[in-house]
Amino acid sequence: MAYLIDSDVMVDFTRGNAKAADYLDSLGDDCRLSAITGLELIAGARNQREVTDLDILISAYEQIPPTDDVSRRAYCLMKTHAKSAGLGTLDALIAATAIENGFTLVSKNRKHFQMIGSLDLEVPSY
Repeated sequence: MAYLIDSDVMVDFTRGNAKAADYLDSLGDDCRLSAITGLELIAGARNQREVTDLDILISAYEQIPPTDDVSRRAYCLMKTHAKSAGLGTLDALIAATAIENGFTLVSKNRKHFQMIGSLDLEVPSY
């Protein structure tokens, strides 16, 4: 199974959460990041040193860019779920990346994604 790791899980890992690290290890080598997740991580950095450290971490994963198909899917997700369920733009792009590439999205933010029926979502219990 191929996994797309959401920002919140990566943040837990970068903050030294041993359970998050163990969880990521349990998934094996078939983990990727949306390019959007990489952007979110860099945006959350507190200083240039963190940017450098995050860049090293992010580069260890294959990053999946938003293609035309991903953008179209994200648009449809936004039309359906933005107002009714509060789906955000970046979350729509991340979910669309998972759907279009056949990945299971790994996120602790069930409420951000649970309304998307076509999304294979795994919520870690760590």
